[in-house]
Amino acid sequence: MNRGCEEPPTVREDAGARSAPCERTEPLGLVEPCAFGPSDAATTFALVGDSHAGQLRTAFAVMADQLGRRGYALTRNGCPYVRDGRPLPEPTFGECARFKREVPEWLRRHPEVKTVFVIGLPRNAATQDPANWSAAWDRFPASVERLVVLRDTPELAEDTLACVQDAGERPGTRCAVPRDQALVPDPAIAAAGQRGAATIDLTRFFCDATRCFPVIGGLLAYQDITHVTPAFARTLGPFLADEVRRLPSPS
Repeated sequence: MNRGCEEPPTVREDAGARSAPCERTEPLGLVEPCAFGPSDAATTFALVGDSHAGQLRTAFAVMADQLGRRGYALTRNGCPYVRDGRPLPEPTFGECARFKREVPEWLRRHPEVKTVFVIGLPRNAATQDPANWSAAWDRFPASVERLVVLRDTPELAEDTLACVQDAGERPGTRCAVPRDQALVPDPAIAAAGQRGAATIDLTRFFCDATRCFPVIGGLLAYQDITHVTPAFARTLGPFLADEVRRLPSPS
């Protein structure tokens, strides 16, 4: 299903403009988990990555409620879960490295977490080599039985949101970005394929065969060129739940 061409004439406001709530739980160093979903759920998962994981937490919260699962967001802005991140000034670089060391330790202390979902902005990695992602995932403890990699969200052009503001009617169509420009290569998906990990691709909810849209169903989908709005993330939740239902059982 693609909703990109089903566009009312103007951008509408949405009551779900804030991220879904979550409960801060006991931190481990720089890992500050935020829990969501039923507290008595029999199935527990973690969402790991940078702000591109954080931006989809609202979608995962909807999924968790629909499927009766408990989730923990383990995210840090600008810090994808890769072996080698892009060079950043200190203390940011050192703190990111520490966060990535502490995530596996947190997972070891929480063996109830059997599935880990990961997503990250590819340009935040030092290299585009899929091995850079896979090497980080190798650090997950044996208690993590299943890894699920999400394809990164399509990327808008620098002037897309200004175009939306100025477009008047039908900004989604007028300000759409060519699909081959919006979908940059995602080495995490390549790494998942190499190791036989499950993947989820939500691209069809952003794009049709030729274009990707900043406004979808009359709702502003992006807050900047790479991050979706909480309101749009909420609409993705039921579709994410469908994708998770279809995942194969851990081997």
